[in-house]
Amino acid sequence: MQLKRKTLFGAGALLLGASLLFTGCSNGGGSGESTSPEAPDATGDSFVVGYAGAVQANPNNKAIEDAMRAMVESEGGEFIVTDANFDTSKQFSDVQSLINQEIDVLVIWPLDPLGIQPAIEQADAAGIPVIVQDTTDGGPYASNFQVTNYESAESAASLIEETVGPNAKVAQIEGLPIVGVLDARNRGFAAGAEALGQTILASQINELDSADGARPIVDAWKSRFGSEIQAIFAYNDQSAIGAASAKSDDFNPIVIGMNGDSDGVAAVKDGRMLATYDFHPVQMGAGLGWAAHQLVLGETLPETVVLEAAMITKDNADQWIPVDEWLKKSFDVSIEDVNGTSMLKVTERG
Repeated sequence: MQLKRKTLFGAGALLLGASLLFTGCSNGGGSGESTSPEAPDATGDSFVVGYAGAVQANPNNKAIEDAMRAMVESEGGEFIVTDANFDTSKQFSDVQSLINQEIDVLVIWPLDPLGIQPAIEQADAAGIPVIVQDTTDGGPYASNFQVTNYESAESAASLIEETVGPNAKVAQIEGLPIVGVLDARNRGFAAGAEALGQTILASQINELDSADGARPIVDAWKSRFGSEIQAIFAYNDQSAIGAASAKSDDFNPIVIGMNGDSDGVAAVKDGRMLATYDFHPVQMGAGLGWAAHQLVLGETLPETVVLEAAMITKDNADQWIPVDEWLKKSFDVSIEDVNGTSMLKVTERG
């Protein structure tokens, strides 16, 4: 690609530190893989990060955005965000708009990883490195930051077995499979259920992506299967809440959601849901903003960086910290090699 800057500040990947709130970052040695060989045309004190958001009305996505903005601005950069609102065509034009604004780094959670490729190639041709979320298809990318979506959904099947016993009969509310992160959740749970001998009696996509969209799906299952359904897995908390609202004396499956948002955690606490998964959106946003700054400084990033999700049940729900509280905190950010996997470590400063 034609690079916006010919000078290479540095190479080598990362065991690096930064603070989320109004403090700088420090550089150190380490090892890893890089797909971004040179720095963009900016200095560490003056740079622009563009974020092509997918659905910013989603609380988790908004938390990622807010934390990324805080990190970028704390390092002296400018942060520009767009919102595709689940529209793949708009996300394509959003990326082109960000390129025209001469950003130095593009961060994107692609709604359609393959469909967005021409825009990614335009960014590459302009010398703009690209960091993606939960995306392995396409490229070239400086790095892919992903959460353990597949593994977490897979573990939900194990939780069902622990709760209702072996060979459970389950139902699955799926997310739109064109969205990589949702497809990973869909596939992860299906694989986990199959491995444990569970029977998926029914599965359906919640095209409305809301509790209101999930409720009629579950009502139909209730009429068809009744108490035969022992558990329902939903790809997000709102769908799980919609599923739980269909419960009755003669229809009482356990319900598991994902995202760990405030509504989901409240439903776990009051017993409507058995569990949800916290994907640490503030920590992910801090990591993405920090990583964008590292590219500006000429550092390299591992090809894939993983942030591990956490299961939330009644046993630990009281320890959950709301997003607005996380956003007030200061963090150290690093990437550490754990058994050959580059893990994102975001820890609160004491």
